[in-house]
Amino acid sequence: MKLGQAIVFALVAGVLLSGPEPAAAATITDAQLTDYINRMSLEEQIGQLFVAPTPASPTDAQTAVAKYHLGGLILFGRDLTGKTAAQVAAVVRADQAKAKVPLLIATDQEGGSVSRLSSSLTYANTPFPSPQAANRAGGMAKVLAAATTAQEDLAALGVNWNFAPVADVSTNPASFIYARTFGQNYQATADYIKQVVPVMQSTGVGATLKHFPGYGDQGDTHVGFATSARPLAQLQQRDLLPFQAGIDAGVDGIMVTHIIMTAIDPNYPASLSAKVVTQLLRKQMHYQNVIITDDLSMGAIGDFTRAHHLATADVLAVQAGNDLILHNDYATGIPAIAAAVAKGTISRQQIQAADLRILQLKRKLNLLAAAQFPAAKLTLTQRKLTKRTLTLHGTGPANTTVNAMAGAAKIGTTRTTAAGAFTLALARTARTRHVTLTASSAKRTITIPARRHKQPVKRQAWLPWAAGGAGVVVIAGLAGIATRHRPGRHRRH
Repeated sequence: MKLGQAIVFALVAGVLLSGPEPAAAATITDAQLTDYINRMSLEEQIGQLFVAPTPASPTDAQTAVAKYHLGGLILFGRDLTGKTAAQVAAVVRADQAKAKVPLLIATDQEGGSVSRLSSSLTYANTPFPSPQAANRAGGMAKVLAAATTAQEDLAALGVNWNFAPVADVSTNPASFIYARTFGQNYQATADYIKQVVPVMQSTGVGATLKHFPGYGDQGDTHVGFATSARPLAQLQQRDLLPFQAGIDAGVDGIMVTHIIMTAIDPNYPASLSAKVVTQLLRKQMHYQNVIITDDLSMGAIGDFTRAHHLATADVLAVQAGNDLILHNDYATGIPAIAAAVAKGTISRQQIQAADLRILQLKRKLNLLAAAQFPAAKLTLTQRKLTKRTLTLHGTGPANTTVNAMAGAAKIGTTRTTAAGAFTLALARTARTRHVTLTASSAKRTITIPARRHKQPVKRQAWLPWAAGGAGVVVIAGLAGIATRHRPGRHRRH
């Protein structure tokens, strides 16, 4: 084995063996997460969809976290400037303390020209090379080692989600995105993504592929519109290869670009397009984890919202199928999305499905405490038995369907209120039935007594015979009397 290969294996093995121990949150089931989501108000559910730039004032940041129930915050260079790692970590802990549900704390630590860590006093003299530079200096061993170091340094700040690696492909040094890419062809970039994603995620800090479905050589969407006419077939053969490699490697998140992919959807930026987000990424590429928009405060989206007279792009982002919205307009966006739910243009179920994926990511990153997500229970507070029904009153998971099953047959259904209360009337039959009540993960068995019927009075077997005998005697007696008194039947003497 060559020395370089040995170093790679040693690094990866060390990361895997020394990674964070699974917390008690690993025992939290999807059903428990769903129960928790069902107990949240609509505003709380929508708030979880927002990852917001951190307000400059710590007090403002903590107020926003508590008031709007934000799903996460993103740290930019300004949030680390002039601070040590310990000072940044203290601010993050204070933000987390105000969150009812722990926050995703994200940043862009790509290395090279996009290195938020470099703004901190602690890391001012620490090199964080770009993947290209690391590859030139020491091949894949250096690339993976640099990625591991950066992730571990982020964890020390309280950052739990990195918006990296870049999965875009460009071989044109003059293009906007080139310096941030791996600088190799599509297949080589796919091989890089396949290796770097599990190494990054093994540190306990999440990874994110960007910028789906591939930036190419387009212009800077931070300042205005950018379009690409690349046909879908070309994307599938080229640009999508690194993204599929990352999906296959189990990447935690994928960020969607604002470029308008005219061959797929000429009307909307990719980040606001259901054809890109839902049809291509979610359905055709079978991606099941978290999808997040690129920052909706960028110039490209500002141009789009002004051209279409939109108060916010957040509603379109949700309708497109994004789980998370990277934006600072949550005060406007949350009520706008709630209004869309009320109108039926966004379903409550879609919001809840996004929340589940978000909480699954938070669970994976060991952010959730098991005590906050207790197992669901069904409790019966009253039973009322009448001639024909058994009526149950009880409590269970909030806003959840309660089903009554007799074997494979559903014999009753109802839904709990926001407070978890329910009433369910079940019919009695001629036979006693054992019924299972289910509500999400909660389950219990009850017995419905058989319906009682009035028993008819049984006639004794001897009565007909006795009555018949008496009739014969009476008839015979009357016949005898009639015979004795019949005229002309007496003998003369």
